[in-house]
Amino acid sequence: MNVTPWYPLGAGDGRSGLVTGVQHLLRRAGHPLVADGIFGPATESAVRDVQTSAGLPSTGELDRETWRQVVVPAGPGDSGEAVMAIQATQLGSFIDEPLLLVDGDFGPVTAERVRRFQEMWGLTRDGIAGQETWSFVSAPPRDLWPLAKVGQTMADNWRVRAVQHLLVQHGAGLTVDGDYGPLTGEAMRQFQLGLRARYVSTTTGQLDWPALVVTVGPGDTGAAVAAVQSLVSVLEDGDFGPVTEQAVRDLQSVFVPPADGIVGPQTWHVLVVPKSE
Repeated sequence: MNVTPWYPLGAGDGRSGLVTGVQHLLRRAGHPLVADGIFGPATESAVRDVQTSAGLPSTGELDRETWRQVVVPAGPGDSGEAVMAIQATQLGSFIDEPLLLVDGDFGPVTAERVRRFQEMWGLTRDGIAGQETWSFVSAPPRDLWPLAKVGQTMADNWRVRAVQHLLVQHGAGLTVDGDYGPLTGEAMRQFQLGLRARYVSTTTGQLDWPALVVTVGPGDTGAAVAAVQSLVSVLEDGDFGPVTEQAVRDLQSVFVPPADGIVGPQTWHVLVVPKSE
């Protein structure tokens, strides 16, 4: 859940690209489906067959465990239905590029699109459409928070300094250096231990962002303000003054009106998710 946010998919779902991708995965498993993007009775029956074979409840809906059964990793040099599956999804709606050709050939264009999708969401940037990548593809962007993990820096994940500032806000003794190294990972693990007994790791994930973010606005000071400043590219002095307020209002006016200058949960979400270029 925290790092692989599988989202359910079932009959009547209107995400035709994602449904087509699932149909290609089911075809690879031997089910004679037409990949038409419609989750109808034939697709539901194929999903039930997968669930029965895996000893799962036969619901006909792809839940977390069924997704894990259906997904087949695909990477550079691969071909066939598993490649067509990831191509059919078009890898989310935030990438302002021409549609991927669904030709079953995992060539350079598909590889770069997968890597870019991974980088945009803070995933492991290996160019392979595996479980982690598919879990993010399965979910609507509005329901997703990105990952930040050990080994990343500001060069490949612009949220690293924000995570570090927010951990400091919650009492971690970190140096905010833009390098998500072992110390940041351990600080995240300790933060998670204070929240729950499950889904504990060094990675910042779906359950962590809502607990990390703090509502701030004009006149506030501190590490949470510095986190906002790192995301709107102004001086990270921890003082929510006029420059920071204007940067926040500018972002809100485009993505999450009204532009009130207050950084609450919705604005935090907009600050850290990928945006169209």
